[in-house]
Amino acid sequence: LAGRDVILVHRLLKNTAGDKLGKHAYVLYSDACIQTMGIDPVAQELIEHHETIDIFGDVKLWLRDLEEAWEKENERTRIEITPSDAYATLAFDIAAPRHVVWEHITVPGQWQKWWPADAIIEHSGKGRRGAGTVNHCMHGKDAIIEETLDWRPFDYFTVSTLVPIPGAPKIVMTRAVEDRPEGITHMEFRIAQPKSKDKDFVDKVGAKFAEDLTRAIVTMRQMLEGQPASIAVIEEPPLLRANERFLTEPIKSSATHC
Repeated sequence: LAGRDVILVHRLLKNTAGDKLGKHAYVLYSDACIQTMGIDPVAQELIEHHETIDIFGDVKLWLRDLEEAWEKENERTRIEITPSDAYATLAFDIAAPRHVVWEHITVPGQWQKWWPADAIIEHSGKGRRGAGTVNHCMHGKDAIIEETLDWRPFDYFTVSTLVPIPGAPKIVMTRAVEDRPEGITHMEFRIAQPKSKDKDFVDKVGAKFAEDLTRAIVTMRQMLEGQPASIAVIEEPPLLRANERFLTEPIKSSATHC
């Protein structure tokens, strides 16, 4: 960074944003930053803000009240399958930091490195990963659709999964991580109680999922265990884009993959 941009950032360290929010914690974005990132500030509920700086004049900015954001997050309904409520639980321990494990089970480019999928395509209408994010897990021409229902980094997230089988019910699952002694991260994949009519289906799909997951966790361990936390997370490869044709129903080809 050089020139006017550096000066602007330095001058913005002294601003009136805190006074506007009543001394709450905040994040301040320049309008240029928002435009470059392609973020819709209205959809993100950002507050328009202006600062007058002698050598720049009026500077348009966008402001987020972090106290308000925290309150909204806490008030949001939690959707978590607890251990006592789970129909089935798959548990694994990995000798890697929790934040690294979290990234590898949530970020498509990292997820795809250990999970058996041809592609994982992510879509979020809000412009950031969280509740409402939809992933397409592609296996050949098959697409398994996974929607995030609840998002609590770095503790757990809950998803509903729809497999490409006619009449298949949505399967709800919480994926949770927690710290254990000696640098161990404990993971639990908790499947929600199915309706009576769906139990046989969930048992069948769950058995295949457990087999695939157990095998995939071996790959994850080989990737992460023994690696320094600073280099364990590698830049993820470019993701495939939906090109405005994102699906709302799973695709089924001649073979079934769960």
